[in-house]
Amino acid sequence: MPELPEVETVRKVLLPIVKGRTIKSIEVLREKTIISGAKEFQKALENQTFLDVTRIGKFLIFHLTNDLVFISHLRMEGKYFEYNEGEEHRKYARVIFHLDNNKKLVYDDSRCFGIMKLTSEKDYRNDKEIAQLGPEPFQIKDADYFIDRCKKSTHPIKSTLLDQTLMTGLGNIYADEVLFASKINPFIKAKDITKKQWEEIVKNAVRILNEAIEMGGSTIKSYHPGKDIDGNFQTVIKAYGKRYEDCPNCGSKFHFTTIGGRGSTYCPFCQPLKQDKLIVAITGKIASGKSTVLANLKDKGYPILSCDTIVHDLYMNSDFQRKLIEKLDIKFEAGFNINELRLMVAKDKKLKKKLEQFVHPFVYDIIAQEYSRFDKGIFFVEVPLLYESHGEDKFDFVIALDINENEQMERLKKRNLSSSSLLKVINMNNKFDSYKSKVDFIINNDSTPDKLNGQINLILNKLKLLLN
Repeated sequence: MPELPEVETVRKVLLPIVKGRTIKSIEVLREKTIISGAKEFQKALENQTFLDVTRIGKFLIFHLTNDLVFISHLRMEGKYFEYNEGEEHRKYARVIFHLDNNKKLVYDDSRCFGIMKLTSEKDYRNDKEIAQLGPEPFQIKDADYFIDRCKKSTHPIKSTLLDQTLMTGLGNIYADEVLFASKINPFIKAKDITKKQWEEIVKNAVRILNEAIEMGGSTIKSYHPGKDIDGNFQTVIKAYGKRYEDCPNCGSKFHFTTIGGRGSTYCPFCQPLKQDKLIVAITGKIASGKSTVLANLKDKGYPILSCDTIVHDLYMNSDFQRKLIEKLDIKFEAGFNINELRLMVAKDKKLKKKLEQFVHPFVYDIIAQEYSRFDKGIFFVEVPLLYESHGEDKFDFVIALDINENEQMERLKKRNLSSSSLLKVINMNNKFDSYKSKVDFIINNDSTPDKLNGQINLILNKLKLLLN
């Protein structure tokens, strides 16, 4: 969605196009776009001349002769394009202003969320869409304004910054950028933001918005400030949309989450949220040393859990066996037999997938139950099929074990695996490579136990910084 810098760029593009131009006629191709009534809009504005285009927040304000004003909100996909008369416009044209210089200004909106509304110079600032807007960051001189407004708010600061009645102008892109620059975690409650932090937010909001305006806004997805015009701020964006990319400040992986229905990207170490406890997944290649790392952590006194152990215990549970047989609609020769089940799923890929979809929720429920009993510190869980089971979002951080193929094969040979099993392992490594870039920490377990222990300690030291 176009945000303040994009709308300001549109305003700057539009002003020389329309200022001093008289509207000869108006075609309304979608009447619902004009929320004040299409016929009245046409009748009032035809033969009027544009005097100025201003902006309040994300609203464009068109000022015309006879003290007439119309308000325009672009919403998701609204755009203004200038064409020569006779030149073909896009199929998404909703309102066309035919001007006195043989040009036409076309309002284009593929999603049809944008609106226009007729009003007057006397009344437009009192219009409900405008009157409820808070001040822009440029207008805020004292952070006490926020302290007073947010002293009881338990909403996350990210959601609060998107509330245009508190402060207008920050949308999803620039809220992520401002919070990253201010080193504030998006989950922190608004009431817990200090005056100094609010001052940082305002300072960075002004700086970032001005920089974005200077660069013509951000060309994100289908947004363009004008025909054949691209904004350039996306080339210097630090955080927004950088999921799984490295933080430019500390090199950690950016995290992505949803807050109030909006996607939010942040660095968990540059924007720390101090917590009493963390849950960390350990995954990686077969024979890469996951169990070794888990044992190392246990020796250091950390609570651990293994999904292999959880699954084994589930398969020993008679109630689980009964539910599994019913869900998979399978039969055993003489009661439940794990070896028979393995043979069945080895021959039937659909059955294997069905089995995994049945088992994984049980496993994650048990992990959640065990973690809920844990009070303080870091809780580690070995999850070999973390990404295959789409469970990565259930953990605060992910550690992955990597190993070179030669070392891995040597370890696997000690397990007396057949050639076909070794080939299967190699194929599974390809899956690891597909999610390797997503993990928070990579441990390369190609060397000595001492070097492995050193890598573990470096990760522990970093994670402990996030604990209360």
